[in-house]
Parts: sequence; C-alpha cells; structure tokens
Amino acid sequence: MTKVSIITPVYNVEECIERCIKSVINQTNKDFEFLLIDDGSKDRSIHIAKELLEKSIINYRIITQKNSGVSAARNKGIEEASGEYITFLDSDDYIDSRFIELMYEKAEETCSEVVFCDYSEVDAQENVLVKNRTKCLSDFISGKEAALKQLNDDITIGMRSAIYKASIIKGNNLLFDSKRKYGEDMIFIVKALLYSKKVISVNEILAFYVIWGNSVTQNVSLKHLDGYYSYTDLLEEVKTDVSLKEIEKFLIEFKIPYSISHIFSVLSKDSNFHKDLFEFLNRTDVKGYLKAYKMQRFNKNNLRYFIQAKGMAYCPKLLLKIFNGLR
Repeated sequence: MTKVSIITPVYNVEECIERCIKSVINQTNKDFEFLLIDDGSKDRSIHIAKELLEKSIINYRIITQKNSGVSAARNKGIEEASGEYITFLDSDDYIDSRFIELMYEKAEETCSEVVFCDYSEVDAQENVLVKNRTKCLSDFISGKEAALKQLNDDITIGMRSAIYKASIIKGNNLLFDSKRKYGEDMIFIVKALLYSKKVISVNEILAFYVIWGNSVTQNVSLKHLDGYYSYTDLLEEVKTDVSLKEIEKFLIEFKIPYSISHIFSVLSKDSNFHKDLFEFLNRTDVKGYLKAYKMQRFNKNNLRYFIQAKGMAYCPKLLLKIFNGLR
C-alpha cells in the first residue's frame, strides 16, 4: 500500500502552482501518490503541473471535475485516495522536502492516527510573516484532547500541516462540507481529531502557508457567516455524544460567540454589509450564544471579546460606532 496520498485541488493558480509541485517532486520519501484535482481550471495550471510531473518519477494522477469548489475537490481526492495516510496541500502552499519522510515515520513509530507539524506563514515571495504557527506536543495525546486544544488555539493544525490515517476519514465517511465557504476546513480537522485515539506532532516547520492579499479571510463578504454555521453544525453533532460534554460547553461558551465576534469585526468594515450584520445579530439564536459567552482565561484579547459579545447582544449599533471610531 502507498504510504501517503497527497490531495491538491487546482483552480486557476498558474502563477503559483510551480512552487507547490516542485515541493512535492523534491520529497525525500517518494512512497506516496499525488492526486491533483482539476476543479474546472481555465488557465495553464494543469499544463504547468503536467509538464513538471512528466519529467519526474512521482506517482501522480490528474482527476478532472467540473468547477465545484475546493471542498468538493478535496472530497473527490478522498474518494480516489489509496494511501495509508491522507494529507491535503493547497496549490498555492508548499512543503519541506522531508514532510512525507518525517510525518510518516512519526505516525509509524507512535501508531498515531493524526500527525501534525509546525508551519510558517509566508507571503508570495516566501518572506516569513509568522515563523511558528503552532505549539508542538512533547508526547501523544488523545484525539478528544487534541480537538479541544485545536478549538482553543492551544495547537493550530492547518490544512497543509497534518497527515490523517485514511481509515479514520473513510471509515467515518468524513468529508468537507461543500455548502460552506468559511470554517469548513477547521470543522473537518476537529472531526478527524475526535475520531482519533492518538495524536502527535513532529516538532519542526515542515509546511508553508502562503498569505495572499485576495484570500477569503481578507475580503469583506457574507461568506464569513459560514464560520458561525460551521461551528453550530459541529455543536449539533457533538451533542449526540455524552463523552464530548466538555467540547459542547466550550463551543457554546466560547467558540460560537467568538465566531460571531469575527463576523462583526469583518462585516462592520463595510457599510454595504451593515444591514445584513444587524439582521444576523438580531436573531434569537445568535443573541443566545452572545449572552452565553464566558472568558476561558483572563487576558487582553479575551476581555475585548467579552466586551464585544455583550455589546453585540445589547447595543450593536453603538458598538459599531465605537469600532468605526477606533479604526
């Protein structure tokens, strides 16, 4: 069996796909399959990828589908994957040449279902913006522990910085929610952790997340509302398992109110979205989560979110004036 399946969605990324492909070709351990999911790309992305891969010894496949979005492309990759482990690499990101070698080695040594590494955030020219993006582990922890740590930002597992036992994903029919445009990757990661018995890290920077000025996280858009819906969807699932009461409580008292705060911070920037923002904040369910907010630990950021949550629940228009005055 192939050790690892690397799944990479491709859609109109001709300006950056070469770096991604070369990082895969240069892996020190070549016992993997590289699945490129052509999501109806209309530029030269696939041509560039094919030209590079044909000259390599890499085991690769290009799978074409009509444009359906990154989640549907990742789901197609999961369906096609035959590796013992699965990893996801976006076409504008890249990995260290030892990624497969060290990650698989750690998984085998420890019999862990999920292995993650540290990663750096870089700009398009590879200048480092944030060197260390996560706190690593000294030993393995349970999947439930890891899920709570991920939700609480005690660890930060990104899409390009982990490998997952394929049986965990396929055996539990774990897929990305293609209805969501924001937060769906975090929910996938948390669910994968919840299905895992052992999670461990490789304490090195082995992946690189490229920050682009036009990314979804930067743009003011109603897509950010999906962050709220992603977490409330997760809440409905964990409610069915009595062993996940701690995670249920954390979602209600912190993560869902936090997601509402994020929506407020983004949509308040543009007056064209203020009507949608106030309609959202006026909903009974949203107000209920805002009132449920509790600080998990006392620090400046959490105090700010506490004040923001109360302001959004009781006087959102006044809060907006204060926000705009501070900008």
